Amino acid sequence: MVREGAPIRVFTIDDYDPIRQHVAKLVSEQPDMVWVGEAASVADAQVKLLATDADVILVDARLPDGSGIGLTEWIHQRWPERAILILTGSIDEEVVYQGVIKGANGFLFKQARGREILAAIRQLATGHVVFDPQLAPRLLTRLRTLAASEEAYRGRDSYRQRISQIYHGLADLATLSAIDDMFQKLVELARGVTDARYAAFAVLNPDESIAQFITAGLDREAARHLGSLPRGRGLLGEVIRTRRPLRVDDIRSHHASAGWPAGHPSMTSFLGVPLIFQNQVVGHLYVTDKYDPPFTEEDEELLGFLASLAAVLIHNARLSRDVEHLAIVEERQRIGMNLHDGTLQAIYAVLLGLDTVLEELPEGMEPIADTINQLAERLKETTEDIRRYILDLKSDQLPFPQAVDRLLRQLHLDTIAHVHTADTSYSELPGETLEHLLRILQESLSNIARHAQATRVDITWRRIGQDFQLVIEDDGIGFDPDIPSPPGHHGRQHLLERAERIRGQLLIHSRPHEGTCIELIAPFSRSLSRS
Repeated sequence: MVREGAPIRVFTIDDYDPIRQHVAKLVSEQPDMVWVGEAASVADAQVKLLATDADVILVDARLPDGSGIGLTEWIHQRWPERAILILTGSIDEEVVYQGVIKGANGFLFKQARGREILAAIRQLATGHVVFDPQLAPRLLTRLRTLAASEEAYRGRDSYRQRISQIYHGLADLATLSAIDDMFQKLVELARGVTDARYAAFAVLNPDESIAQFITAGLDREAARHLGSLPRGRGLLGEVIRTRRPLRVDDIRSHHASAGWPAGHPSMTSFLGVPLIFQNQVVGHLYVTDKYDPPFTEEDEELLGFLASLAAVLIHNARLSRDVEHLAIVEERQRIGMNLHDGTLQAIYAVLLGLDTVLEELPEGMEPIADTINQLAERLKETTEDIRRYILDLKSDQLPFPQAVDRLLRQLHLDTIAHVHTADTSYSELPGETLEHLLRILQESLSNIARHAQATRVDITWRRIGQDFQLVIEDDGIGFDPDIPSPPGHHGRQHLLERAERIRGQLLIHSRPHEGTCIELIAPFSRSLSRS
């Protein structure tokens, strides 16, 4: 691992001149790197490396006078602290597997772009493991063969047992469809592989604040007592800030330790690694309280492998969410356009026809004229309902605070409403959960506008551990919740049904002349079941 602030010293071993020249030019143009040499063969490399200090060594998998894998083993035996990146031109699981066994810290295809090579060098220099995504399945194939072999199970050491544990855990993870279930499985796997009492996995917002926090080792009640999400201070903040793995035998003795909030279990040993994708920190994975301390370099290496996988999962989850949101927006635009250009225009035509009929009615037909007028009024009300529905479709395309503001303006409550959304974790809610949340809010505010006679409305959003809470409170005339709703009034039932769909609990507190409070508590992630 490179000392902080020092340039990364890079050495390349490849028998193809253009590749060596290309990497040399790339490295020389970087302010945080320095080019220290090159070699075109195994023999040439062994001579030059004995006289050269290098932090990251790029090795061709196949060299004219020997194997790049064999050279990797020679380098690793003499300088285990030097990071080795193997460049390969083909997908061969045996090459990948042997490279890992002999000491390689990463693999890339030779056709990797310059920015990918530079990103890999920087990650290796800070202690990370780098694998081209296309090579990971090949490694898993080789691990599957190893795990299936009866001979491999006999007499293998702890490291191989843990590699097998990772393989079986990843095989289970591949059967899951919900990203939150994958995150939960990954953090449980990290805890088991490192023999730790606790583990946690954080997904970061673009500003590096924590958006999602998943734990293992804590029961649901203990997780609730943690209160709000961590703020990225203490050792967690140190991992994010330095972008390096961190191993600590005694948390309290470390200079970055910030202690624990009320309700947090006491912890001693700590191992944390950042999740980096395309040179951006997207999260962090950490384990605490190893049963047989301390955490080892082997633990760090295995946790780093899981962290690399977790970073890819986060990136793919965000891409999937963006695609899903775009599809929803496009479908709503289509529905709104069809309603406006089709249904509304048809109703307008009927209204014009009714006006024509009224003008042509002879005298003495007043009862029929009254009926026609009543029908016209109902059609006008229907057009207003459709217009509101179109606006509602547009509201769901807005961020949560703007959608709330639009609902308040539509219902003429904006002058008496106070919205409290300092906690911005609503931005990470799954699209379906957010839709139900807005519908619950709309139904509640509609009831206030029609019935409450309120002079103040307070809307509060907050996150509590793994759950979120939405509170809608007014100072209106209130009602008795024990009295059944009148026939044709299904508002309360709709609220309860929507809360149930997101596995939440909805509570209604009200008394005549004392206002009403509607409280929704639901799991932030749809995959978490409520007790």
